Amino acid sequence: MTIFESIIQLDKAATLWINNLATPATDSFWWLMSATRPWFPVYIAIGIFALWKLGWKRGLALILTVALSVVVIDQGDNLVKATVARLRPCFDYWMNCNGLRLPYGLPTTAKYGFFSAHAGNSFGFAAVSYFGFKWYSPKSNFKIYGWVIFLWATFMSISRIMMGAHFLGDILAGAVIGFGIGYLFAVLARKIVVKAGL
Repeated sequence: MTIFESIIQLDKAATLWINNLATPATDSFWWLMSATRPWFPVYIAIGIFALWKLGWKRGLALILTVALSVVVIDQGDNLVKATVARLRPCFDYWMNCNGLRLPYGLPTTAKYGFFSAHAGNSFGFAAVSYFGFKWYSPKSNFKIYGWVIFLWATFMSISRIMMGAHFLGDILAGAVIGFGIGYLFAVLARKIVVKAGL
């Protein structure tokens, strides 16, 4: 067995272990964290808070930066998924034979899963919004927001393992890529905002 194959097998074993930590009592929580539509009101609320706290110019700059970063992460994810073509756990024969939990049946999703768009987008959103608030309003303290938004991103990412939709490796890669792109966009937006005198 090659080193790469050993890493893949370790990833499968770790994913299976995490997936089996869930119970019927926690399935609804993980489903909520994994869903997309229930979080739209939260995104809107954060956008309204940004306009109120930062003023309409900087608030709008933050909203546009978040939107742009999500689009880039999402499109990049589609490209990587098609190129790498790694099956999701729910479509992996070994995972299904060894006890993968699918609490709500087979996810209605594409069969390839590397890297996780949920992890990428949630950590991208967390990075852009946190650093945007922190840099655009330096006199305010956003530590609590930072803890909450990154904890939310972590739970949303882990939920995809609980649903049987992603391997741990998909999640870790997505989180790193999402945070990196989010931070990069936040830095670029900050420079533009300062240069434009907003």
